[in-house]
Amino acid sequence: MGTDQWSLVVAALSFLTAGWAIRYAHTQAAVAREQLAFSERVQREASEPYVVVDIQPQEPDAFMFVLTVENIGPTVARNVKVSVTPDLTSTVSDVSEDLRTALARTIPVLPPGRRLDYLFDTAKRFHSELDMVFEFTVTSTGPAGPVETLRYTIDLNVYSESLMGSRPFDRIEEHLAKLSSRLKTLTDYYATANGEAIASRRQAELDAARTRSPQRNRGGSTEPSDGQPGNS
Repeated sequence: MGTDQWSLVVAALSFLTAGWAIRYAHTQAAVAREQLAFSERVQREASEPYVVVDIQPQEPDAFMFVLTVENIGPTVARNVKVSVTPDLTSTVSDVSEDLRTALARTIPVLPPGRRLDYLFDTAKRFHSELDMVFEFTVTSTGPAGPVETLRYTIDLNVYSESLMGSRPFDRIEEHLAKLSSRLKTLTDYYATANGEAIASRRQAELDAARTRSPQRNRGGSTEPSDGQPGNS
């Protein structure tokens, strides 16, 4: 291979190496941009408000559902708007209209940790034909501008087998009642299976009591031996 040919080979290799280096540099630059964008997003979200909408029992064993709007983020949420599909309805009189009015209102300011509670319904909802699944959409503004739209799907059916609407000790009382019924069944069975033995034992105890009774009377008698009543 002549000098010219070697020169062409070296030039081709240099061209390929340069192309690979340029491509590698572009790839690294793209990765760096993605990492920077991700870091900026994490930093932005860490300083943004986070407004959560939920429907939950007022207390673990309460009869009432409440609709809650809460800012669990570190900064103030402004211009908070909540929408829902389908429309909220309640078995409680006038509550449906109150809920629609509340959700139609823009919340100007919702500080960190602030929670708003609205009466939604009672445990009677489980026995109604009203909707049980809702899709909530929340928009708000944080220190850096509009916050990413949040969406929540709430399914009230998850509470259908819970203790909601029950007294705290209802399950314990129910369990004890079942144990009492089983014990009574065992007692009745034992009495039936051992009826003769139980009757014999009771008769023996009665005979023993009758035997002891005359002896006590003789030991405590005040009658004289000639049959005349004694002087009092």
